[in-house]
Amino acid sequence: MAYETGSATSIEDLIDKLFTFATGLATTTWVEDELDLTANYGTLHYGNCYVSFRWDATAETDLAVYQSLGWTSSTEPHNQDDDSGAGDTTIPIDSSRRVNFMNTGPYVAYHFFAGEGSTPYIHIAVEVDTGRFRHFGFGNIIKLGTWTGGEYAYAHFWSPNDEDNPIYTQHVFGLDGIYTGNDIGATLHIEDFDDQSVDEKWAMFCSRPRPAGTDRAGEDRAVIRGGARGGFWGYYMNWIDYSSPNAYKPMAPIAMAWYDTAGSPDTWIWLGEWPDVAIINIGTLTAAQELTVGLDTWMVFPWVRKQYLLDGTEESWNAGIAYKKIT
Repeated sequence: MAYETGSATSIEDLIDKLFTFATGLATTTWVEDELDLTANYGTLHYGNCYVSFRWDATAETDLAVYQSLGWTSSTEPHNQDDDSGAGDTTIPIDSSRRVNFMNTGPYVAYHFFAGEGSTPYIHIAVEVDTGRFRHFGFGNIIKLGTWTGGEYAYAHFWSPNDEDNPIYTQHVFGLDGIYTGNDIGATLHIEDFDDQSVDEKWAMFCSRPRPAGTDRAGEDRAVIRGGARGGFWGYYMNWIDYSSPNAYKPMAPIAMAWYDTAGSPDTWIWLGEWPDVAIINIGTLTAAQELTVGLDTWMVFPWVRKQYLLDGTEESWNAGIAYKKIT
């Protein structure tokens, strides 16, 4: 099956269950390159999408997420082949790309969503404690054109500064084009465009000017705009409530474009869409509620917590995300 839910006692237990899920999929079976629960890291891949994780067993509140184009046995995640440049190089996990769960567990529930076929992916939603969520994932976008790449990885960092403001630019959520930093955001494998050098292989989702930092080899990363918070039409559509009486379900696809500043004038190059994910207003919905759209079933979740108190705690108002549920 391509959906699983359950509970997890810790980050380590969550990753152990994620690897079991990923390597047990029927048609798009991810390969477990390494899972070392003593050294506290592991790597999965499908095709050219290599994703690695690392955590600290003595202060296990954060999960580092890495993306690369290869794997070498008994090598730490940040030193894997063609690493994208995001993810901590040392313990503790307290900077760079990560999921900051803010506690060590146990976690109320996890939800694993997998896509199979031409756009394989795995998206994860974790109810860290009652009503509070974190999201992370990896896979392949629905790609436009014939360029090389399309593999992505993302984490979820909710800054303790301005944590009751869901559009704060230091939060990172999904494929996030509103984030203003260059070390925590989602990355996308992207090659073979005219305005890239032969050694450039990565882009980062953010709102910085080009370049968006460098990969582990020191090559510039391109800037990708769009995503769940910095999107195009979706940002405006999804303030509209879901309506049961008229069956209106305003779920917008999440598109992305390369903001190419190498020429004059600047150019927007459409790259594709995030597969089987949409943003949605959840004002009339509850966490993990299922919606039927045609023949498809979707599950909705708050970005962080469905709450609008402006009281200095984590909240994301009625901003929600929907994942297609394939069983």
